[in-house]
Amino acid sequence: MNQRRNLRIKRHYSIIAHSPDVVELRHGVWNPISFTLTDEAESGHLYKLLTRLDGSLSPEELAKAENVPRAEVEALLDYLIELGVVESNSTSSLDYYIDHIIPTLQPVASKTVSQSILLLGNPGMSREIQGHIKGSLKDVDVTSLTPDDPLWLALSEDDTYWLTNGIAFQEKVGLFEAWQDKFIVFATKRINPIQLRTLNYIALEHRVPWVHAALDGPFLFIGPTFVPHRSACYECFETRVMMNLRENASYQRYKQALVKGGIHYGELPIEPALVGLLASHTALEALNFVLTDTAFTVNKVLAVYLPTMEFTFNEVFRVPGCTACSPTAERDDKELYFDLRALIREP
Repeated sequence: MNQRRNLRIKRHYSIIAHSPDVVELRHGVWNPISFTLTDEAESGHLYKLLTRLDGSLSPEELAKAENVPRAEVEALLDYLIELGVVESNSTSSLDYYIDHIIPTLQPVASKTVSQSILLLGNPGMSREIQGHIKGSLKDVDVTSLTPDDPLWLALSEDDTYWLTNGIAFQEKVGLFEAWQDKFIVFATKRINPIQLRTLNYIALEHRVPWVHAALDGPFLFIGPTFVPHRSACYECFETRVMMNLRENASYQRYKQALVKGGIHYGELPIEPALVGLLASHTALEALNFVLTDTAFTVNKVLAVYLPTMEFTFNEVFRVPGCTACSPTAERDDKELYFDLRALIREP
């Protein structure tokens, strides 16, 4: 059996013992989520095992400490993994702070940050997000592009002919090779699907993770956080949105109007306050990812409906056959057990 990394119950779960053999795992305040575990054998070990799942013991060590067969410990861990209530390392910036900073009272050093952050989109929103990030993590490398930067101009082109031309595609995405070690935050007041589609292909080609944030009418959208070839991509997200629109022809007309330059925008009186709300949530997601390599909005989008201040998390799953992130039949297929080409020798 392969060695399993030490697991712990996620910090936001409370362990509530109803008896030694009936234990509830609960998290949340206004809308709590709970799982009730019951040991049908009534061995009296369940509560003790759960309370000792703090990441300090391996399954073998835990079984020995509690005098329980290792198979039972492994079965319990498998079930907890299935429920999604355990982790092997920090999965949010707050947990990272508790794990790495508080024990030694050390400041976060730049070497602990896995990636630098590149801010794209609206300059005012980028400045607001940068202020939150730098205020929380002073040594992180945060940069942004100016409106006249050649890369920003290339990203903003409305002509997408290069998507269907292999040579032009490689020339286009090759311009952005320097972004390979970045985490991109794209924040905008006005959604431009064509520009976001371009960024999506660039990110997929260079395996660049990025988070999308937008002020869209009565909604604020934070996320999804796109992790190339691991999560849904932007085209998956766009497809899911269109699947839920009662009438999506108007969305297609909007994209056509963007190409023709026929879209004109106004300013909202309360926009500064809305930008501040969007920037703070987006900055937290960026910190989560660069510190822990994950975020709350991977395969999810946080939507805020402003008229009633309703906050919702919506799942965003990959779309089978997505033209952007799904593998191409025959080109990307591989043999299940071995490569036949390795057995063929030149005469």
